[in-house]
Amino acid sequence: MSILLATRDTELINRCHRAVSAEHHLEVADSVPGLSAKIRASAPSVILVDAEMLAPPIEQQAGQIVALAAAGRVIVMTPAFNEDEEIALLKAGVKGCCRRGIDAESLEQVLSVTYGGGVWVTRSLLPRLVTELRRYAEAQHPAPAKTMASDKLSALTPREKEIVRLIVGGASNKQVASALDISERTVKGHLSNVFQKLGVSDRLRLVLYVTDGRPATGAAVARK
Repeated sequence: MSILLATRDTELINRCHRAVSAEHHLEVADSVPGLSAKIRASAPSVILVDAEMLAPPIEQQAGQIVALAAAGRVIVMTPAFNEDEEIALLKAGVKGCCRRGIDAESLEQVLSVTYGGGVWVTRSLLPRLVTELRRYAEAQHPAPAKTMASDKLSALTPREKEIVRLIVGGASNKQVASALDISERTVKGHLSNVFQKLGVSDRLRLVLYVTDGRPATGAAVARK
């Protein structure tokens, strides 16, 4: 995986170097024009953009970078979470949003999920994102009459149903484990079974399946 980072922040550069495995290549651009030139020259797999480099409204420049990146997946690192801003960035085609102060270990997870075809967003944004995607899906493909959640989840065990209820409510794996007094590893095992039984591949598709009554299409979303 080739990674291109756009920033002037030395400390952020060092953190990114710690997050990137030895087999991956990290290149740095210290300006937006320099970033554009490096994208054209090397076609990186992932492009990390420090939002401090972008002029407001940042989603406009981010959209231009997305268009230039072609198959490259763009991640924007913002100084603080702003719900409207993050939604605007996702609509502009960005595949990941995280804070610029993120630690190296978490950044490694962001890169892994994003490079693997997923989308990384702030967990608290998921309810609104689900609503936005549902509206889009309904506009493109009007749904038949919805079935009751109990019918859709009849193949699940009582414990799996409880985990699904918590996930749909926005709980993280850690919060589910705490609520049910089980380990996070056990939660992950149950979720894998749920995904297999319902024919979905991630948490967002699970939420859309439960609320809409059919397997969801679109980008996978992951968040701790």
